Amino acid sequence: MREPLPVVDIQAPDPQAPLYERAATQIPGISEKVLEAFFARSAAYRQLPHQLVDREITEAVSRNLQVFLRALREQRPPAPEELADQIATAVRRAQQGVPLDVVLSTYHVAAHVGWMAMADVAEQDELDDLLATVPALLQYLSVAVPAVAASYLTEQQQLHAERREAGRALVAALLTGREAEPLAERIGLDLATDHVVLAVRVEAPPLAEAADARFAAHALVRRLRAELPRHALSALDHDGGTVLLPTTAENLEQELADAADLVHRLHTAAGTGLVGGIAAAQGRAEIPAAARQAADIAELVARLRRPPGAYVLDDVLLEYQLCRPGPGRQRLALVMDKLAEHPDLLHTLREFLNSDHNRHRTAEKLHLHRNTLNYRLRRVTELTGYNPADPADIRLLAASLIVHDLRP
Repeated sequence: MREPLPVVDIQAPDPQAPLYERAATQIPGISEKVLEAFFARSAAYRQLPHQLVDREITEAVSRNLQVFLRALREQRPPAPEELADQIATAVRRAQQGVPLDVVLSTYHVAAHVGWMAMADVAEQDELDDLLATVPALLQYLSVAVPAVAASYLTEQQQLHAERREAGRALVAALLTGREAEPLAERIGLDLATDHVVLAVRVEAPPLAEAADARFAAHALVRRLRAELPRHALSALDHDGGTVLLPTTAENLEQELADAADLVHRLHTAAGTGLVGGIAAAQGRAEIPAAARQAADIAELVARLRRPPGAYVLDDVLLEYQLCRPGPGRQRLALVMDKLAEHPDLLHTLREFLNSDHNRHRTAEKLHLHRNTLNYRLRRVTELTGYNPADPADIRLLAASLIVHDLRP
């Protein structure tokens, strides 16, 4: 039968223990060993400037060790004011882009290296003093690590918010043709020449309580942003917005295809109807015109009640042209005006067009007798002067119906 392990009696640390005094004199050497361990384990720290390592980080490690030894002697956790420098250092690491897991791991590396260094200088009769540092060290980490993590995350959120706002300002400048280079420099971005412009329209969800609606709107925006590629510049809200996808002349066709895939992902993430109008800008000067075209396509698709998805100009070419002002559009509008007081005839004509001019299929969809359908189509001819059975006339009737549907 296995014998029980002996009980280890860990005493409270003795404030006057010579071991702690010797460890305090070893802090400069311990700091160097901690830095060596940092660099051996983390590429992020190896990429930092040497002058920053030689001064700030070395001093930060030394202060941490001093705070720990002081808290150890006084048998207490570190006070908030004692962690102020560590918190400030964590904020700077967030600003420098050092990942949070790397920042937090340094505390455990320092604890391990520091404790081993203390063990190296401990005498045989100082084992109790060495063991007394273990609970104190765990207590120190339990206070310091959450405080540092919280300050890092707060700073990171602020940086993300600033970058997002700067990105929105950059998108606004590009969409309006204003100077964009200074804004791009603020976020460390090299502006591309060519872009694919994506105009997103999101269908409004069912009405809900105000608080629930605000929460749902914020959640929707987060879901949409999560689908964007890293190189995208965006100005998105809960009802849509604009996304700019930088590219090159050689990759423009591929970026157009990728934009269509992005729309499908956004639609899935939104959980509601979403359409995207896509246009290409070959040169930054063309971005405003491409943005207007993409927005017009998205609006046109929404007004025509087309299915959710991605659309380019070729998908709605006739409709796009028919919604442009001009005498031709006015004349086309007059044709459907003659059916305005006969909704049953308008509905019949629409279904006839949607059924590829097939009378049998149209009658089935409308649950009409064939003679009733023929009568309605004759009435369309009598009122408009155009015969749905005539190939030339049916094209004009279809165009007139589009103009009718696109009216505000």
